[in-house]
Amino acid sequence: MHISADVRKALARSTVAVLSVLLLSSCGAGDSEVKSASLCETAASSEEGALLRKVLRADDFETQISNNTSRFAKDLGRELAEMGPAQETLPSYACAYRPGPGVERVTFGFGWVPRASKDVDRPLPKGVAYEMNGVAGATNDTVTRLRVPCDMPGGLGEASKSAWLYADASYTVNIGRSDVDQAALDRQTTLTYLMTRRVADALGCENKPLEKAPVVKPAPTP
Repeated sequence: MHISADVRKALARSTVAVLSVLLLSSCGAGDSEVKSASLCETAASSEEGALLRKVLRADDFETQISNNTSRFAKDLGRELAEMGPAQETLPSYACAYRPGPGVERVTFGFGWVPRASKDVDRPLPKGVAYEMNGVAGATNDTVTRLRVPCDMPGGLGEASKSAWLYADASYTVNIGRSDVDQAALDRQTTLTYLMTRRVADALGCENKPLEKAPVVKPAPTP
C-alpha cells in the first residue's frame, strides 16, 4: 500500500508526540509538582469537548498531558529567546487525545517561527487556507497549522514582535478515511484555534489574539 509523504509526516509527528508524552511522564514520576489540568483537560460540556468527540468519533477518550502548564509556558518563552533569525523552533507538544489503544490520536504542538522565515509560507499539501480574526492557517485531512501574533510580556516583547506563535496539530485519526469533508476540516480548525487560545493565555500574550470566538471559514481563493 502506498503511503503519501504527507501521511508519513503526520505519523512521524504523532510518534514524536507519543515519545514526548512517555518521556515527560517518566521524568516527572517523582516530581511533586502536579500537572495543571487547565491546558489540556476538557469538560464534557465545553466546546472543545464537543469538538473532540466529533473529531475522534468517540464518546470517551484518553487525555494525555505532556507537561505542567507553567513549565510549558516557560519552555516556549526560552525557545523564543533562543530562536535564530531564519528557522522555526521544533514544536513543543502539550496535549494529545486518543479514542482508544493505538497510534490514532489528535496531538497539539506549539512553537515559534520568524515572520521573515521561508517556513512561514511553506505550503500544506492539499490544504485549505483559513483566516480567523486575523489568524492565518491551513488544514488538510491530517494536519492543521495556525500562525498567531503573540505580544509577549517583559523581556520577550521585542523578540515576539518579529515572530509568530504557531500551532501544529496532528489528526492521525483521519488517516485512511474517505469521509473527511469540509465540515470536518472546519471542526479541526476550530478545535486547533481553541486549544491555541489556551496556550496564548498561558503565555500571557498581551494583545489577546484569540480572545474572540472563532468564526471559521475558508479564506477567499486569490
